[in-house]
Amino acid sequence: MSQRERAKAQRRARIVAAARGLVREGGIGNLSMKLLAERAGVGIATPYNLFGSKRDVMLAVLDEDVAAFQQRVARLRRPDALEVLFRTVTLAKQVYAAEPDFYRAVLLAVYNTGGREFRAMFSGPRRAFWLNLVGAAVAAGCIRPDVQAAPLTLHLAHVFASVLLDWVLGDIALDEMEAQIQYGFALSLMGVATAASRPAIEGWFERSERKVACLKRGGRRP
Repeated sequence: MSQRERAKAQRRARIVAAARGLVREGGIGNLSMKLLAERAGVGIATPYNLFGSKRDVMLAVLDEDVAAFQQRVARLRRPDALEVLFRTVTLAKQVYAAEPDFYRAVLLAVYNTGGREFRAMFSGPRRAFWLNLVGAAVAAGCIRPDVQAAPLTLHLAHVFASVLLDWVLGDIALDEMEAQIQYGFALSLMGVATAASRPAIEGWFERSERKVACLKRGGRRP
């Protein structure tokens, strides 16, 4: 990497760190490109030149989190590739639970835009992360070899994102978000599972279905 590229990467990192701090301090309403430039110690035009928009900065915050999240997934006690898909949902819930106001603000900024920024939720590091998990499940013989990993990954990403939006909007609590995503994953994967992996997927389906029903009967949790 050239000195110019290193300097550019450092400016990007300062801007992302500044955005993270500003949102934590006062929510998305506390974030403007002018204030972001001041906090990061860069020129007023630099955030626009490096990112393009405030929502692109929010996507960069999420990209940074993907790298840290991948490390957490890698530290799982090597369950089979299929179980990793479901346990990753639980890890995501734990991440959101640690800073719910922060993640609601960041995700709402992205979801509210629609269009290119919304589609970006299914591209870049986030898509690559899920594609690797699905590809590992195919390679391990959990998913039929005739199933293409890319469209299946996109479908599971839509399941995840649609339920996540319900949590972002405050319609469901995190426990229900986790159960509904796992239910959606299991329902989708039963149609493409190998005979050997189908009993495990059916187990996830039954457990998540019971949990969703239990949470619905008990009302929303805080």
